Amino acid sequence: MATIQVDTEAALDETEYLPGFADFGHFIGSDDSLSIYKKFGTLGARNLLYLQAELQLLEIQLNELDEEDKRIIATSSNDLEKGMAERAARSWEDLNEQANEGNEKQAGKLRMIYRIRKLMKEYEEALLRRNQVLELEKPEKSPFNAFKAWFRRSPPVLWGSGFRLLHDEEDMIALGSQDEPDRMSALMHRCLGYRLRVERETPKSWGPMYYYPVERVALIVALISIIVSAALLVGAIMALYFVKPMGIRLGLVGVFTTLFAASMTLLTHARRIEVYGATAAYAAVLVVFISVNN
Repeated sequence: MATIQVDTEAALDETEYLPGFADFGHFIGSDDSLSIYKKFGTLGARNLLYLQAELQLLEIQLNELDEEDKRIIATSSNDLEKGMAERAARSWEDLNEQANEGNEKQAGKLRMIYRIRKLMKEYEEALLRRNQVLELEKPEKSPFNAFKAWFRRSPPVLWGSGFRLLHDEEDMIALGSQDEPDRMSALMHRCLGYRLRVERETPKSWGPMYYYPVERVALIVALISIIVSAALLVGAIMALYFVKPMGIRLGLVGVFTTLFAASMTLLTHARRIEVYGATAAYAAVLVVFISVNN
């Protein structure tokens, strides 16, 4: 059996958490973007298949009982047996009454109906829950990298089955919104992240951890967007005002329109149809300005 080296100083440190699930839970709870868990895609599918197969078997057995009652009604020479089978097939009260009076065939059928009702509820709830799980998004790249680096430190955070948490990285999901940052925000994280990051007080065993204030980044990107939009509009109007040859004017419209479309793609999360619409409106404004000042 391997010998575990215990850090006595860390164990006595009040700022440290109990190693294992307690420590891991505090790490995940330190930031919403770290709420990353296994999806259990294969296991979830297998559970639904088992429920489905069990329901299919019950359906087959119920159909067999129906066929038996149908045969009795059609061919039996015993009028009492024939009448009882037909009443049980047509009346819920008669089915219950015959089952309570000891008719084993109808009692078995009633038990099967109750079993189907319970299992059908379980199956449908499992389907709906699984659908909700499948709608959850994969973790965003940056927090997932931080999650993996922290989990795979030495010694391992979790032992036993918990150690296999990241054996299949494609089987992970994240809670909450996982919208990818726009290109400008991502660029700022890479180039200016060191100046924007905020260090939080965390246990020493976690190592240095930095958090990026999303609000601050969003404000900077918004200011850049306003400045770029204003510059493209004012710059285009000024250029078209001073340039008189129509061929050059049309060329300038094409250049500024392309720059406007590129800025929207870079600075926003606008969808393609929204980029098309805004670009068309921008180009229309420039064309109207040319026609008015021709």
